[in-house]
Amino acid sequence: MEQTNEQRVSRKTNLSIIGTAGLAFCGVLVETSMNVTFPTLMRDFHQGLNAVQWVATGYLLAVALTVVLAAFLQRRFKLRSLIITSTLAFIVGGLLCALAPQLWVLLLGRLIQGISTGLAMPLLFFIIMQQVPFAMQGTYAGLGGMVIGLAPSLGPTYGGLITQFINWRVIFRIVLPIGIIFGLNGIVNVQQLSKPTAIRFQLLQYLLVAIGFICLEMGLNNAGTSGFGYLTSHREHPLVNTNVFADSIYLPCLLLYFMVQFIQIGMTFLLPNCAQLTLHQNSFVVGLMLLLGALISAVLLPLTGRLLDQSGIKKPLIFGALFTNLAVILMYVFSGQLSMWSLTIFYAVYMVGFGFLFNNVMTYGLQHLKPQLVGDGNALFSTLQQYAGSIGTAGVSTILAITAAQLPHQSTVVQTAMGTKYSYVLFIIGALIMDVLIIDIWKQIGKEKHSFELLDQDKQQF
Repeated sequence: MEQTNEQRVSRKTNLSIIGTAGLAFCGVLVETSMNVTFPTLMRDFHQGLNAVQWVATGYLLAVALTVVLAAFLQRRFKLRSLIITSTLAFIVGGLLCALAPQLWVLLLGRLIQGISTGLAMPLLFFIIMQQVPFAMQGTYAGLGGMVIGLAPSLGPTYGGLITQFINWRVIFRIVLPIGIIFGLNGIVNVQQLSKPTAIRFQLLQYLLVAIGFICLEMGLNNAGTSGFGYLTSHREHPLVNTNVFADSIYLPCLLLYFMVQFIQIGMTFLLPNCAQLTLHQNSFVVGLMLLLGALISAVLLPLTGRLLDQSGIKKPLIFGALFTNLAVILMYVFSGQLSMWSLTIFYAVYMVGFGFLFNNVMTYGLQHLKPQLVGDGNALFSTLQQYAGSIGTAGVSTILAITAAQLPHQSTVVQTAMGTKYSYVLFIIGALIMDVLIIDIWKQIGKEKHSFELLDQDKQQF
């Protein structure tokens, strides 16, 4: 990680950050816009929810399988080449989706656009960690996180508006030129601080990762993952360098980041479908339901990033834990009294906790790595972010499907209401796991501080 001595960021760096952030934003915006279109897609393509939900999970899986290559791609190819590829994939995928005559064409387009987002998202944070001074990284990561974190909440509002008053295909047609503008901006302004290295692509490792991800998505836990662990520790140029796990802070930060995203994306899938199928709201109103949370995260992410720069990670962890736990508990307790107001407010409460935890946890974890491992660490964060969303969506969809199967004689309203309540239990379990990880990070910080104190004492005695 190269840092400048001056506490300033060049104009080209700022513009390249804006370009990659905008391209990633457009990808995530379209993905979450489609969450409110599922009932419409089910009617248009004559498919059930389990088939249509692959529009979301397939996209997220494609992003995850692309992001896992981030460290290799950033070492092997020029950054400009990666942005060009991302932009082209965004264009091709968007055109396929906008013109899709059948569901499989729409899914293909989403997979291609997933590749685009999978290239742009880790590249954004790679540029921040490499070209922004250390003392400003929290603020910049917060701003980048604000842009990307805003998309999952704004998406349903945008998608609901377009679906209700025009047609879901227009979602892609509007965003397409915007993504092209951001992509061109990144292509023109991105700077290359280090020369690409001709390293060999570890195809076997990648295939094992892909098999493991896909099998886990299909319910076959841990398939293929044990082989990957061996190979990555016994190759000169592993696909992802597992030495990142040698740092005691990094792993709990990575897992906490996963759980925060798991719950948040699960909510953005569950709540819109619950509101449409249970409360009989239209897609536009359902989209507005998540807008308050979007605005809160937009304000908080850069502010909490600055809090990390000034005060460290402890305060963000405390406030993040308080609000995320409060949100999931309130959702479960009041699950029998579903209303648009309760869904809106409780989601907003979660987004307060999200704003304190999400990007700060990633930034803090990456700052503990050696400079040469930052690319690998960033790739893992971005991979698990997308895979968490995929698993969160698939998990909630599975709960809804199982509940419907267990209550075959009940109405769709009753089936969805019960499935929503059981999904809240899943979120509570996720929040408890987050608490354990936060406590672990807190303990590691204490040990780290104690080690520094002992080192200072030794220096004084010497």
